Amino acid sequence: MANFSANQVRQFYAAKAYDTTVSATSDAGTIGAIKKVEDVLGDQVIFFFKGADTVLKSDYIPVKNIGYVKAIAAKDMQIPMKKQKVALNSDVNEGKPVSGQDYVLGINFKGFLSPGDGSQYYKNAAVHVTSEMSNAPLKFYQALEQSLNRAFSREDGATKDSNPYVAFSSDANGLYVEEKPQAWELGTKKARRVMFDLFPGEVYSDGQDVIWGEVSDEESTTKVGNGQQIADLEWFCAGERGDQYRMAGWPHVINTKYLVDPTKEYNVLEIHYAFTDTGVNSYRTEKEIHIVCEDVDVLNQFITELNAQTGLEVAPVEDGEDQENP
Repeated sequence: MANFSANQVRQFYAAKAYDTTVSATSDAGTIGAIKKVEDVLGDQVIFFFKGADTVLKSDYIPVKNIGYVKAIAAKDMQIPMKKQKVALNSDVNEGKPVSGQDYVLGINFKGFLSPGDGSQYYKNAAVHVTSEMSNAPLKFYQALEQSLNRAFSREDGATKDSNPYVAFSSDANGLYVEEKPQAWELGTKKARRVMFDLFPGEVYSDGQDVIWGEVSDEESTTKVGNGQQIADLEWFCAGERGDQYRMAGWPHVINTKYLVDPTKEYNVLEIHYAFTDTGVNSYRTEKEIHIVCEDVDVLNQFITELNAQTGLEVAPVEDGEDQENP
């Protein structure tokens, strides 16, 4: 049975500055000092990084075993919130609410407060259309918005006008439902997505039952950066590196120092390569190194030196674009 590499399979470095020399006196987060090492098995590269307390050295990276290097701009990792619009069906009563009818709108949440589509949650709102609404769709949409707020008013953290999960707004063109960013705590609470779908009900018009609304996806102006995801990755990798028992025996613990600020956004360099041993241990272990930088210039300095030492042609990170290189 193979004796697998004791080195960490996924390595993580939160870089704040680049320098050709990294030493004990360097500021925390300084990365650089890339060196090429000639070996009988082929050229390898290493780099150094000043962590929160000490200087760290990366694994030896065999140049011939680099599968890909991918640089991703922070902007490309932003997550837009889901937003949907429901509007009156233009084929029903000329696009006007039918007076005297009850209009029901259902919202289906998947994985609500727990993972998996097996956990689903439903909310319904209803509006009884008056003659005043039948000639003024805006008043209908406003009444529907009020009904939705009442339906959510008993949820934890909700009021009669708002709730922690989705936002409602209305205008003369329809009712809008938009996902809200969720609460997050490092190492204990992941920020989950609020995945929902709108389902207009049926009304009676011109002698038949018809679906009263049309649902469309809208572009949200609310986007969540990758700071929390990067902080979660740093937390995970710190545990894999040896801090599996953090907070055990609290309050008598050694607190791990982290370098990622979850309120920031980070550009990412991903290096995928393979470790291969020799002789009877000639197995292949796939590995990844993640280098994250708030300052794109720091990452590009590292990329430039990496190219010089390896002969790769990794493109620098440009705002809003990502580059993948073989």
